[in-house]
Amino acid sequence: MNMPLPMQVFAPAAKKEDARSLSALEQYERRRQVIRAHQRGARKVQIARELGLSYTAVCLIIARYQEQGADAILPHRRGRRSGEGRAMSTEQEEQVQQLIRDNKPRQLQMDFAEWTRPAVAELISKHLGVKIHIRSVTNYLKRWNIVVERAVPSPYLRTQKLMMLDMAEQVKTPVPSMPMMPSIYDPLTQAASHSY
Repeated sequence: MNMPLPMQVFAPAAKKEDARSLSALEQYERRRQVIRAHQRGARKVQIARELGLSYTAVCLIIARYQEQGADAILPHRRGRRSGEGRAMSTEQEEQVQQLIRDNKPRQLQMDFAEWTRPAVAELISKHLGVKIHIRSVTNYLKRWNIVVERAVPSPYLRTQKLMMLDMAEQVKTPVPSMPMMPSIYDPLTQAASHSY
């Protein structure tokens, strides 16, 4: 005879809530609840249901706690730290700033008359061997409080543009105006001709 397995009774599932919307203190309290429930012997699935967390989140919290101890569940600041992940070190940044302040691009054998964003990008590439996107150059310059000239198209490009505009003007010919045509239906004249 097969005996039916006893059904486990679970507490009603808590509504899942995005933990990123919680304050750091609330997140910490939620992690403590996970650890306490796990230490009491509750199953991970049950913990997830009761606390409104995903199963994956519960597993990560428990694993982090087991590997690193109580410090692992303490609240911490999210995201990158200031200065972390930059293409240049602080010393390299200072070196580039000094070069920009003390020299003109021509003095450094560069093909620019004044400092522009492309000129700074070339300086960084030439002197440090670091390739930086032009937008990153803008961010560095803002951080350093250095204002550079806007890049102006070369004289050759300016001449080409003027020639193209001139040719476009020559091609344009005035469109002859259309003579005024009498209207086929004019309600005023029609009303006068149809008197009742």
